[in-house]
Amino acid sequence: MVTARTMLLVSVDLYCTQEGKGLPLIVHHGGPGLDQTVIAPHLSALAQHLQLSCYDHRGSGRSAVPRGPDPYKIDRFVGDLDALTKALEVRPFALLGHSFGGIVALHFALAHPELLTHLILVCAPASHDFIRDVEEALPSQLEQEALAELSSFQESEPSDHIMRRSLELLAPIYFHDPARVSELGLDSVQFSPETQAVWESLEGFDLRPRLSEIQVPTLVIAGASDLSVTPERARETADALPHGKLLVIENSGHYPFIEQPEAFLSGVLRFLGMKVKKKGLFRRRSS
Repeated sequence: MVTARTMLLVSVDLYCTQEGKGLPLIVHHGGPGLDQTVIAPHLSALAQHLQLSCYDHRGSGRSAVPRGPDPYKIDRFVGDLDALTKALEVRPFALLGHSFGGIVALHFALAHPELLTHLILVCAPASHDFIRDVEEALPSQLEQEALAELSSFQESEPSDHIMRRSLELLAPIYFHDPARVSELGLDSVQFSPETQAVWESLEGFDLRPRLSEIQVPTLVIAGASDLSVTPERARETADALPHGKLLVIENSGHYPFIEQPEAFLSGVLRFLGMKVKKKGLFRRRSS
């Protein structure tokens, strides 16, 4: 049974869902501009084995729009996660971060290592260099019409429509099977100049020199066909972590929980020390 509620925190109110019992696993979705509906429906099978908590980060989904100075700096997201887990009384906990959520998770692991039992980084960049990887892949992966349309967006203000359309156009970068971009649930996209400020605050970020400080057991998951956070980048991250382990999922891109759910969920459970009883236990779910 899924329990949904809005947590009334000091800095911002966050919408959170919980299901299952056992080891707490907190999930920070990707974005910015997306919400938990991109990933949460694909993780529900984990609640058979643990307590699964997913939430919409500040300014997305059903969480509140933050106020005050610099509301979208990365340390605000770290502070939200700290406050949320305290309010939920789920400390210590395992933390899973996907894409941008993985950036938050890395910052959190550096700031609050004592609160974590496990860290799971899913297609998560450790530095700003992944932007260059995407730019270099674009000419060979996209048709000229798609490239021209993406280029035209640079002159426009950020909006829900532009982000939705950009994700559709970039499907060959993010998916092994680009047709599966439809399973992202793009109706949930919310994007604005304010959320664009998240990326502006991360301009040039590079956590690679600090990865050796993270002592928590960490699983780094990569999609073999991901052209944004490539398997090579993921291996670089895993090798730099003192207790890092790499899982590359074949026939998958940036969203392995959509394209290869059984391999993804089984890998997560094994990393957390739980037994996967039989093949076929997990069935693909769509958002």
